[in-house]
Amino acid sequence: MLSGIRMLDGDVTDVVEAKSLGIRPNYIDIYSASWGPDDDGKTVDGPGRLAKQAFEYGIKKGRQGLGSIFVWASGNGGREGDHCSCDGYTNSIYTVSVSSTTENGYK
Repeated sequence: MLSGIRMLDGDVTDVVEAKSLGIRPNYIDIYSASWGPDDDGKTVDGPGRLAKQAFEYGIKKGRQGLGSIFVWASGNGGREGDHCSCDGYTNSIYTVSVSSTTENGYK
């Protein structure tokens, strides 16, 4: 099943993130997301308390106990000197962080 969750059309709070990460964990196997702190090379931030709880619940109980899979975009800040290990979403033990390059291997 493929579904979309609209969450970025207003204030993004810990509650909004947690609800988005925890919606229908026995029906959604893979969550793909790309929100997080600014990719400016200066901002270090991560999920709040409720979002962390949603991650933990998903990996323990999602997919009928097999664990939800959380795939995260590592960000667009490489050209700004940003590093994805400064992002608490991509650096989380609960996420698989994915990045890309151009066809010539550039950031």
